[in-house]
Amino acid sequence: MEPITVLGLISFIPAIVILYFVLGEFEAYFKDNKAFFMIILGLGLGMALGFVSLFFDLLDFLEALLVIALIEVIKFFILFQRPFRLNHDSTFYGLALGTGIGAMVVFVYSYAVGTFWIGEDILLDLRTGLFFFLISYNYTLVNGGTGAIIGYGSYLGDFWLYLGKGFMISGLHGLMMTMVWTWVVMENFIGAFLVMIVGSVYATAILYYIYTKVIPESIPKELKEKVQKVEEDGKD
Repeated sequence: MEPITVLGLISFIPAIVILYFVLGEFEAYFKDNKAFFMIILGLGLGMALGFVSLFFDLLDFLEALLVIALIEVIKFFILFQRPFRLNHDSTFYGLALGTGIGAMVVFVYSYAVGTFWIGEDILLDLRTGLFFFLISYNYTLVNGGTGAIIGYGSYLGDFWLYLGKGFMISGLHGLMMTMVWTWVVMENFIGAFLVMIVGSVYATAILYYIYTKVIPESIPKELKEKVQKVEEDGKD
């Protein structure tokens, strides 16, 4: 298997973990087919957005912000539509949408970097694999998190406030990633790895917040009690 293909596959690992462990735990509270559709939609949009972002200079924070704004506005536009407005499960669909977008954007980046920057001399060693895993971990968790937050805002009917929150979260992360790409170009890999580790902690904190705060608040008390009763009856 070609090294670039392996790196592309690595970019999907964080997405699989999120979808299996986070969405899987709450599958009783949303429709599987709708979540699957949002994942596929996210992957398609992520591919398009990934290629579009290649025309921007991601070493420039202002240009990176434009890409971030485009991604968050697209999430907002989708989750603002009638099937999602004021529905509790929009949080889950936003998480699925954002996770798909983040994973596919990194997939595009892995091929672009491998093809145009590293070329045929790419070396699939531990450092390279870890680098792409951390990049994917950062982008996937942050995009999934902001998707969930925007979806939660759609559920509450407080659209603009939660779009702003999503943009601020992604904007701060975008600043970190700008530093990463700058130091990679300067071949300061130690600095790049250190910032990616900080970004990974930041992304993990966002997902933890979604898991412990946003998702539980998205589930109506009556529905939660109904599901718990069904589960208890099934054990008897």
